[in-house]
Amino acid sequence: MIGDSIGPDSCRELDARAADALDALWQVTITLSFDRDNPASIEAAICKFNAQIDAAITPFRGIAFIEEVARQIKIECRDSLLQRIALRDADDPGRTLH
Repeated sequence: MIGDSIGPDSCRELDARAADALDALWQVTITLSFDRDNPASIEAAICKFNAQIDAAITPFRGIAFIEEVARQIKIECRDSLLQRIALRDADDPGRTLH
């Protein structure tokens, strides 16, 4: 029965867990080292920050909202990293862009 599984107490508990998860994500600090000329090094850096984000939300797995927030953060981190590499490459007169 629907009323048995979701009530005011379970919603408050879910809200509290989601708030804790967001706080855990907010506190993640990621320091990366990579060789921008080495695609494997860049991929390893991406894997590292994905793992750190996953570790932060491990206790909160199963909360769809948190899973989606983590997915979006991973995408934004990846895009930001690749954009910074591309901008730096464009500013480097010694690099040939393809």
